[in-house]
Amino acid sequence: MNSNLWTASFVCFVFAAVLAAASAVCRHMEKVRRTYAEKARGHVVHIITEPADGEKNRTEFHDRQYAVIEFFARGRLVEVKSQATTYPCPYYVGQRLELCYDPGEPERYQILTDRKWDFLSALSYGVSLGLVVVGGILFLMFAGRYEL
Repeated sequence: MNSNLWTASFVCFVFAAVLAAASAVCRHMEKVRRTYAEKARGHVVHIITEPADGEKNRTEFHDRQYAVIEFFARGRLVEVKSQATTYPCPYYVGQRLELCYDPGEPERYQILTDRKWDFLSALSYGVSLGLVVVGGILFLMFAGRYEL
């Protein structure tokens, strides 16, 4: 029975190593998708509506809406208009957004909408840590000659 505990702890450590490597790959994939290096959290302060064809054709079907987003870039408050020019606006006032920006010119930014790589990285890292703990407990049970 002791060899079963050793085998189970070894399997836990191997799976933990594989999941830690998967976490690193997911973190790398998330960084590759970003256009700019610095990350920030911003929020939508208001929505601007502008006519698409000038003042002559003022109907809601021809209007464009922009979200005005505020975020802090290296201690400086930056206010930018969203790149999305649709009606209705895909964002709402007060919405929190994850974004990345150019450190030299914070007005150049990218809104991070797809966070699946970040989520997968955190999930695989957490499961990896759990497997290390379980593998450690199983190994200590093996070393203490614990019988099930």
